[in-house]
Amino acid sequence: MKKIYKTTGIIAVVMILLAVGAYGYFTNFGKTNIFFTGPRSPKLEMPITYNVGWWSNQDALSIDSLQIEVVESKLNLFNDKSLIAYKISGQLAHQKDWQCVIKEVHISERVNLDTTLHCDRIIELTPVVKSKESKTLDGEMERFQLRNEHTIVSNHWGINRIKFICGNKEQIIELKQRK
Repeated sequence: MKKIYKTTGIIAVVMILLAVGAYGYFTNFGKTNIFFTGPRSPKLEMPITYNVGWWSNQDALSIDSLQIEVVESKLNLFNDKSLIAYKISGQLAHQKDWQCVIKEVHISERVNLDTTLHCDRIIELTPVVKSKESKTLDGEMERFQLRNEHTIVSNHWGINRIKFICGNKEQIIELKQRK
């Protein structure tokens, strides 16, 4: 009878050690999660903000193009996050004795309840213009281009349509959430 308890105990300890070792191996020793394999952290060229502030020189900004690219999207039962990249190109008009530069990008996300727009979510991107004193520029136009990445969350199972707006430019992307 003691041999059975001893043998059962040894087998249980070995099984536990194997399970812990397999977990450590498959999760890179706890650095990653087995079930959630979300996207990496976004890379930012320009800081982002979610607060509206004193934006006195937004008239100097004109947007020429908006490009959205899905960088990483492995949506499944345990993952509802995707990584996208947005690239904004445009021009800044310098006013007399003032040089305009892009300070940061304001991001506004909202759920769309209007069914006529055929999208689930709307994300607005606004480059925030900052002015600094400069005696050399007077009414010149300067081109700018910025690229940032952003993590977005899907709304539901199936196809998620997300509309991006920047100035007068719009683009819709589709992400598929599967079980």
